[in-house]
Amino acid sequence: MQNHGYLEIEPFTLLLLFGGAIALLAAVVPVILQKKYISAPIVYLIIGCGGFFICSQCHIQPLDHLETIKHITEFVILIALVNTGLRIKDPFKWGTWKKAVRLLAIAMPLTIVAATFLGWWIMGLAPATALLFGALISPTDPVLASELQTSEPGQEDRSQSKLGLTAEAGINDGLAFPFTFFAIFAAQKGLDYENWIGEWFLHEFVIKITIGVVVGLFIGWGLYKLIFSISKNDKTLDRISRGILSVALILLPYTITEYFGGYGFLAVFFAACMFSNYEQHQHHMIDLHDFNEELESFAVAVIFITIGFFIALHYQIFFEADILAVALLMVLVVRPLAGYISLIKSGLNPFQKFVLSFYGMRGIGSLYYLAYALTVATFADPKKLIAITTATIFFSVLIHGISARFVQKRIKKYDFK
Repeated sequence: MQNHGYLEIEPFTLLLLFGGAIALLAAVVPVILQKKYISAPIVYLIIGCGGFFICSQCHIQPLDHLETIKHITEFVILIALVNTGLRIKDPFKWGTWKKAVRLLAIAMPLTIVAATFLGWWIMGLAPATALLFGALISPTDPVLASELQTSEPGQEDRSQSKLGLTAEAGINDGLAFPFTFFAIFAAQKGLDYENWIGEWFLHEFVIKITIGVVVGLFIGWGLYKLIFSISKNDKTLDRISRGILSVALILLPYTITEYFGGYGFLAVFFAACMFSNYEQHQHHMIDLHDFNEELESFAVAVIFITIGFFIALHYQIFFEADILAVALLMVLVVRPLAGYISLIKSGLNPFQKFVLSFYGMRGIGSLYYLAYALTVATFADPKKLIAITTATIFFSVLIHGISARFVQKRIKKYDFK
């Protein structure tokens, strides 16, 4: 019989201990910070940095854990996309999308081009790697954007800027995929794009986007009709587990769309939009949203505590002038300027233009695309790419997280339809 010391603990038991502690943090921290000028991800980053000094013998090397990073961030994004879709009111009216379309069609490509240029010119990244940086850093993150997202289902919200950010964040995580594949093609097939740009545009842009949208809408409609047709009254509906239904709304559109070769992120978002289109069952949509938000809170805590640990381990990246310059330019200049250009003659007032332009948060979506691309293709300077991506996310979390609460207090006064 093996004799164990009282203070010894198995790795799996230790992992469960960490999981329980993080779950407690995810439950308590957002409540404590509800009226504070600081966001939960900032606190998680600080905790992660502090955890490094407690467990200083642990070393996180992202290149050794790309598959794990990819799958965890992928699931968090899927949860956030369902939440985002459920928040969209009147999802099939042009007025809901007209501001977001400007951000997607103008601001996003401008951000990709500018980020690619900065990555190549200042950071010295290889062209294909610079293209990947532009693609992964361009989308507004649906997780962090929740700080300024439109109201939960069942609550009226007349803010155009919050609606615009919500709609943009819901779609552009799927739209970043074609540009990520553009960088992958450049890495695999060479920079002579004339040999492969037709294939890229047809398959990675037109076909996969179309499949994602169509399958997502169809699965969302089918799930809605199935659930609410077999449930003749609210008492029957109340017996259906919101948690299990939520998991179905995440997994079915995603997996079926991926099977048919489309973009699962778009499918999940549009499936959730199909649910939010039916107002007669609004209180059930609220339950779905609340369950997803709890899942998202836990996953966000795990990821940002890990990022904080990584930042403390590699703190020297913040002493490198080129990394600081590119990260701050992306957060403070590139996205705000690209967003403002896209909103010229949009009919919005200056405050609304500022919110929509400035709050293009970078976060978990960027980590997913980074991990995805590095697992399917070989890129030059991967460590440098990870460093600049991490620094940009850090400054986005810090600057956007602190300032968002000031903006929230002014939205009712300056942001209206």
